[in-house]
Amino acid sequence: MAAGVSTAAPGGESLAARGENSSCHYSDNEEEAMMIIRELTHNQCISLIEAKRVARLGCSLDGQPYVVTIFYAYAEGHAYAFTLPGRKLDIMRANPKVALLVEETGSGRSWKSAMAEGSFEELPDRIGHKTLRERAWTLLSKYSDWWEPGALKPELPPVTDQSPHTFFRIHIDRVTGREAIDVEEQP
Repeated sequence: MAAGVSTAAPGGESLAARGENSSCHYSDNEEEAMMIIRELTHNQCISLIEAKRVARLGCSLDGQPYVVTIFYAYAEGHAYAFTLPGRKLDIMRANPKVALLVEETGSGRSWKSAMAEGSFEELPDRIGHKTLRERAWTLLSKYSDWWEPGALKPELPPVTDQSPHTFFRIHIDRVTGREAIDVEEQP
């Protein structure tokens, strides 16, 4: 079985939070390829989140987790996204604590993932939020496929409170991440 190592420094702080990498080498048996598992630093996590556009959004209500795929855009410590009315929006309004998981697969068995924990903030089309809403629309609309399946791409940002489109952002409070490197795949 694979062996695990603790990546926490004294006091419970993760090594990645301190900018240090830890690694774990494992193999089911000596004839199989070795894997290296490392924690990503804060900057490596942010770089991965900035580079990607698709994430898994996790939220929960009454102890029941709910995870969906979303398109997002990252800027200045926030992930901006768009949704239509439904279960995800209802849950985030009731419990704003959310998490994003961003993944990247490499060759062989190599991969990277970063998790961002934070808080949901709805960006309604009202005074006080209009600039942030337009910022979300500007960031997301750089890509032709930014809207979620089943939604229509608006020509301009929605301008009434009756619009079914809801822009939101996630204030990212904490990031963690790991990567697996397939030693056999390394040059």
